[in-house]
Amino acid sequence: MRSSPWAKIAVLALAMLALGVVIGPVSQVYAAPPDHGYYRYRHHYSYWYYGGRWFSSYSYYSYPYSYPYYSYSYPNYYSYYYQYQLTVNTDPTSLSTQVKGGGSYNQGSSASFSAQQNIVQVSQDTRYVFSHWGGDYSGTDPTGTVTMDKSKTVTAIYEPQYYCSVTSNAVSPEGTGWYNEGDTFTITVPLQVGGNDGRRYVFDKWAIDGANSQTGTALTLQMNTPHKVVAQYKQQFYLKVATDQGVPAGEGWYDANTDAQISVSTPQSPSYGVKIVFNGWQGDVQYVSQSTKVLMNGPKTVTATWRTDATVLHQTILGIGLAAALVIAVIGAYVLSSRRGKEVTMAEPGNKASVESGTTELTNVQPSSNTSQRKPLGKKYCADCGNQLPRSSKFCPECGAKRL
Repeated sequence: MRSSPWAKIAVLALAMLALGVVIGPVSQVYAAPPDHGYYRYRHHYSYWYYGGRWFSSYSYYSYPYSYPYYSYSYPNYYSYYYQYQLTVNTDPTSLSTQVKGGGSYNQGSSASFSAQQNIVQVSQDTRYVFSHWGGDYSGTDPTGTVTMDKSKTVTAIYEPQYYCSVTSNAVSPEGTGWYNEGDTFTITVPLQVGGNDGRRYVFDKWAIDGANSQTGTALTLQMNTPHKVVAQYKQQFYLKVATDQGVPAGEGWYDANTDAQISVSTPQSPSYGVKIVFNGWQGDVQYVSQSTKVLMNGPKTVTATWRTDATVLHQTILGIGLAAALVIAVIGAYVLSSRRGKEVTMAEPGNKASVESGTTELTNVQPSSNTSQRKPLGKKYCADCGNQLPRSSKFCPECGAKRL
């Protein structure tokens, strides 16, 4: 039998009522729920993040199950919990990879964090050293723990350090090492080193990062950047100038590879006709000039040598000798001339030696063709009195004059 349309509508309405489908005016959707009846429940969970916190909620909805009540219940929120964020930073921020522990933590839980490296080397002469924690936690240990009762931020503070290299060409100065940024320190070196062997080093100046600086032996430096410090010394050598005559000049200390001017004065003459003459420099160098230069490439000793020059004395003595010889020659010539004059007078004709004077009479004397006569050959006569002398006689027997 074919069903009528009204029958079909009636069956559909009964089915909808069996399933609890609400059909009614919209105005009744938010009506207050009745005090009795049967209900069906739908559960709902939700989570969200806001203001640095995690939230969660649970809610349910109730629907009327029995007819003819048309009501709709509003949501009832009955539970939720919180999570807080821990942020771990570094100062400087370029070291953010050196810390760990940041993240979300449940309310009331403990959160641990740490600095993974105490020293972070960023270059050969620059580094960062862990100093302490700042922010919501304080401490100097590389690790720490906080209770998460709110969102927190902790910061690992790293101190920059710079390396200072202190060297010298003569000494081993102190001061090399790492210094915190802004630290101030003083380096002191001796004024001179050595000297006992004729070699020494004398402080010259400081050189900081290749540029010349102050000349005092104490240097104060502030470490705001890496530095290379050099204490520069000059090498010096000693020159000894010795002499046994005169006054020397030029002895002392000289910078290496420089010229030293030396000289010595000429001493006074010790006596007439004799003088002291410079004979050259001897020792580590040999020079002939009385005033000269010496290259100081090491410790040196030079000695002035002298000799005696008596040329004037010798010439004077020779002159005196020649003059004396000349005088003697003149006197001799005069005497000889006088003797010859007497001999000529005695040899004239008619002249005889007086018997009283003790002379012997000349005989066999022939007058010459001229007005004078010559004495017999082979006979010797006294130059003073003209008396003939015996052969062996050294004195005139008549007048006692010495025989020439």
